[in-house]
Amino acid sequence: MLQDNNSEKFIDLKTLSKLLLLSDIRSAQKWCESKNIEIQIIGKKQLVYSFLVDMELDKKLVSELKKKYPQRWEELYRCYRDNDRIGYLLLIDEDPELDFRSLTQRAIPQSRFSKNLAKS
Repeated sequence: MLQDNNSEKFIDLKTLSKLLLLSDIRSAQKWCESKNIEIQIIGKKQLVYSFLVDMELDKKLVSELKKKYPQRWEELYRCYRDNDRIGYLLLIDEDPELDFRSLTQRAIPQSRFSKNLAKS
């Protein structure tokens, strides 16, 4: 159980180098040092906290959101983090065109049965 928790909590430097599109582990080590992310050695693996890596990678996005949408940047970042594309689009759209009319106002019943159903 502890191993599953560690796999989500940490990211190894080999995976990090692939994520950052770096050539090797040494480049990932240098990146971690430049961002003040401490490398943990557990067993024979060099690991870093995935939370710290995520936050470092998201810093640029957060600053862009703050510049572009100073009133709503936190909600927009939450949508990004939760992968809520519809929520994001609704937040950046100033005047969303949503049609909330009921079905009975849009459809005209043809048969006697459908007319009685629409009345109820």
